[in-house]
Amino acid sequence: MISFELTSEQKDLQLKFRLLARERLRPDSLLLDKNPPGPIDKNLLLFIAEEKLNSFLIPEEYGGHLLDRVTLSLVMEELGYGCAGLASIYGATAHAVSVLMIGGAPEQKGAFLPLLLDPAGEVASYVITEEKGGSDTTSFDTTARLEGDHYVLNGSKGPIINAGNAALTIVWASSDKAKGRAGIDAFIVPRDTPGMSFGPFDDKPGLRCAPTARLFFNDAAVPASNLIGLPGSGYLLIMQTLDIGRAMVGAACVGIARAALEEATDFAKDRVIKNRPIFDNQGIGFMLAELATELDAARLLVWRACRLMDLNEDYTTQSSMANLFASEVAARTTNECIQILGQRGVIHPSFMSKYQRDAQILRVVEGTSQIQKMIIASQL
Repeated sequence: MISFELTSEQKDLQLKFRLLARERLRPDSLLLDKNPPGPIDKNLLLFIAEEKLNSFLIPEEYGGHLLDRVTLSLVMEELGYGCAGLASIYGATAHAVSVLMIGGAPEQKGAFLPLLLDPAGEVASYVITEEKGGSDTTSFDTTARLEGDHYVLNGSKGPIINAGNAALTIVWASSDKAKGRAGIDAFIVPRDTPGMSFGPFDDKPGLRCAPTARLFFNDAAVPASNLIGLPGSGYLLIMQTLDIGRAMVGAACVGIARAALEEATDFAKDRVIKNRPIFDNQGIGFMLAELATELDAARLLVWRACRLMDLNEDYTTQSSMANLFASEVAARTTNECIQILGQRGVIHPSFMSKYQRDAQILRVVEGTSQIQKMIIASQL
């Protein structure tokens, strides 16, 4: 049976985070957007801790309160609605947890997942991208060399979300370049591991409160027990993790698009020219109607992908579709809505300008729109 109805618990959680997004996240987001690049703002870490966001990612046996993927997408949409930068910070943590949940040993989960439930607020990071490789995840210049009871990591990665703040970092490296993707491994690298450093912070046009920087590994020694899964299983972990994350990025994009659409609709109804609201002009009203329709379609694509995850069915294509469509809808919605606002949308400080800049970057993370199309086409 197909149903689009949310449970009472889902509605309550959705309403809770919608109010928090409006009253707490959004006002601060505009202030943070003007700050120079730097570490995660302490108030955002406090929000993560107070609202127990990380517990939604972690099973009860490790101290969490795990949500199903559909419910988690509701939370992600509201985070995107309030502050897309925070949604990206949280998404990076969710990625790292997904890797541990998919490939981690019970001992690894028990040792590292509780770190993210610290009352001070913690985040995690996942480290795939390299400057030369970009979207190529079949080989890495970063290497891992086994020496006795530990691996030695060398190389660099970037840009990496949550660099400098992460309590734990999941790092992919080549243990045997001759084997190609079969020689890729994933490692848990705790904070303050000797030989791991980062910086400087990137000065980005959007998602400014989500810090990104390059990570450097200079003979960074990691215990062999921190290898995730069997040797050579790292590439499969990348694919599984990205498939999950793409739908969650789509949910954040829906949140941005909804925020932009609400602001533009309210403005169009209040803005009066020649004794009539500009909303009554078909050029404006029809534009908003089309954007509202696309927004609903994007949300349903996200829900479908997440529902397939919850059913343990194949979701690769559907997750890429959700990411592709939702990110394009967010970009199109913010572009059109800034036209409706006119000068109000481009003079700083402007929420609409921030939405537009955030949306453009979310067309790139988790793979560009072209990458999503390649994935979808490969499954046809």
